[in-house]
Amino acid sequence: MVVNSTGSELMWGPGFIGFIIATVLYGTAFGQYLFYVRCFPQDSRKLKFFVSPTICLETIHEYLLIGIYWYILISCRHSTSFECTAQLPWQLAVLMAYWIIFAVQCFYARRVWIITGQNRFITGIVCALATASFVLSGLIFNTRRPEDLFHTKWSQLASFASALCDAVTTGTVWWFLRPARTDNIRSRSRSYLNELLRVFIQMGLFSFLVATTLAVLYQFQEDLVGRFYTAAPGAVIGNSYINSMLAVLNARKSVRERERSARNALELPTIPTIH
Repeated sequence: MVVNSTGSELMWGPGFIGFIIATVLYGTAFGQYLFYVRCFPQDSRKLKFFVSPTICLETIHEYLLIGIYWYILISCRHSTSFECTAQLPWQLAVLMAYWIIFAVQCFYARRVWIITGQNRFITGIVCALATASFVLSGLIFNTRRPEDLFHTKWSQLASFASALCDAVTTGTVWWFLRPARTDNIRSRSRSYLNELLRVFIQMGLFSFLVATTLAVLYQFQEDLVGRFYTAAPGAVIGNSYINSMLAVLNARKSVRERERSARNALELPTIPTIH
């Protein structure tokens, strides 16, 4: 398949824009990870061993994206066929992204299990949707051709399942932590809980919107050969999930500091007046 320079721009332009955004988000995620390591040394080993490999997966994903677009823009810039780009590690880059998504959704499934008081039905729905997204993404890897990777319906279905999982998770957290269910908690503690809830919902909506965008863009490019619009959110989606997870973990820092400051202010002794 031969493409001209204009077709090449339309083909790789969306993905390159997504790559730039993904690189910025990776820097944000790595900064959040350093913040997490420094501020939460008391976290359990299981959680630390979960977070660290996840950031390692994202580092590998970013490295693969850098390599892919280096070859597209530099090494393959004189090539007018897919032969050069077909040799790039497209499958591995997509696999890393969906591994990250699955890992973060497992993290949220654990949070749902705790928040709902070990509700097996709701947690089972979250786990089923996360597993469905991961399994559907595995069906993508029957080709090394980028046009097949970005035009397959399996990618759309995997993104739809992922977005639905995010919607169920975010809705469940809001339902169980909404103010109407936490009226028995002290007003000061409830304000801190509401702040955590706000961060949780914002990060859940962020990853939900990215996954939904990936599924919707597929419809616009379905009949356009050589248009890889889904490559833009596809490059960003892994970073959106890991930033979401780290933001939720790190939000505990400011909440605990505010709670500690309020407690200390209440415990300050009064200074007697000297006559």
